[in-house]
Amino acid sequence: MGKLAYLAMSFFFAMASATLVAYTLAYTGHYYLGVPGSALREQALISAAVIFGLITIQFLTTEE
Repeated sequence: MGKLAYLAMSFFFAMASATLVAYTLAYTGHYYLGVPGSALREQALISAAVIFGLITIQFLTTEE
């Protein structure tokens, strides 16, 4: 059970970190670099899907 809890917490912290970094980069890109919000949303969705896929693969391939 300890390994499962560790994996769940790792998953949570990885997703929270990715969310924070994505928001910070989107804010910087939109307000300081003038990138349109629609372009940022599209890239954020693609990046979130890739990160989610990689973390899920790691979660499913680790042995307990």
